Amino acid sequence: MIGPEGLLPRHVFRYALRLERIVDLTIEENLPRLGITELDLVAEDLSVTRSIGEAAHSLGIQAIRSPSATGQDHVLAILIENIGAGLVDPKLDEVWSSLSDVQGEKE
Repeated sequence: MIGPEGLLPRHVFRYALRLERIVDLTIEENLPRLGITELDLVAEDLSVTRSIGEAAHSLGIQAIRSPSATGQDHVLAILIENIGAGLVDPKLDEVWSSLSDVQGEKE
């Protein structure tokens, strides 16, 4: 088993984004329009989320915002091939070399 230390070092990036075509699945009213529930988005069966991703890609959608399966915050999946005139600009924000570097971790 790998302990938390085995996952270090980590490079943490922040992204400046400019996107125009986003499917936001964190807006509750959008889910029934697609015939899905939030449970479909976080299920172990990935067939629903794969179908959404494939459809979004073919429609030129730039990103999909969805609830995280962890229950913490959201996930933004960026479909790089569809960025076009959009912007994805990464900047190195932090380097975690030890557990004390990880925000919220205590040694």
